Amino acid sequence: MKTVSVIVPVYNVAPDLLQRCLRSIEAQTYPSVQLIVADDGSDAPVPDAIRMPHRGLAATRNDALRHATGEYVMFVDADDSLLPDCIETAVREIGGNDILQSGMLRVTPDGKTVGRLIPYTFYRLTSACARLYRRQWLTDHPIRFEEGRYYEDVYFSVRMWLLHPRHKVVHYTGYRYTVNPASITATAHQEDKQALYAWLRDQLRTARTLTDKAIVAYTLLRVRLHFLKERK
Repeated sequence: MKTVSVIVPVYNVAPDLLQRCLRSIEAQTYPSVQLIVADDGSDAPVPDAIRMPHRGLAATRNDALRHATGEYVMFVDADDSLLPDCIETAVREIGGNDILQSGMLRVTPDGKTVGRLIPYTFYRLTSACARLYRRQWLTDHPIRFEEGRYYEDVYFSVRMWLLHPRHKVVHYTGYRYTVNPASITATAHQEDKQALYAWLRDQLRTARTLTDKAIVAYTLLRVRLHFLKERK
């Protein structure tokens, strides 16, 4: 049976949310899971976690990935959770592909579902979560999370898309994303947004094919719309 390495980076997450996250992983119907909890220097050390100096989400994910031994990798944020059949469904559906993209449920901190994010295309969701990655593909390709920047998932996803991995998209929504107005990205400064805009424009300028230009242009449009919605 193929093992799935589930990476959970933690930094000062509310204990009840972290426990909900870890319990949801322990309750998976898929029996072969390597749980890697990476503590990014939390004020109160997380039990049974790999303790790291505080360097941010991107660095923590990158470092934790070195501990993964499974054939597949999944990233789960510490305030999110999974439906019981999430991993089993992902392994069943990925087939011979390098990446499986699934959808997300949007939930409140108390667990109430308030929305559903469906990936109608591979390029619909920029979150690194709600995906199953073949670990060998991540090893073979030089993409990692952008350290020292906000919106690291966008940088990561665009680089991934431009490598054109074999992929499959399913509308299954087994990942429960917790809507948190106090999250890091929600409180990012304007200069961080401008840095992301500038990087995406540079990617658009240097894209080699019409397909790559379309991918970046679509992402740039979605990022702009997201930031405009934030203002309201």
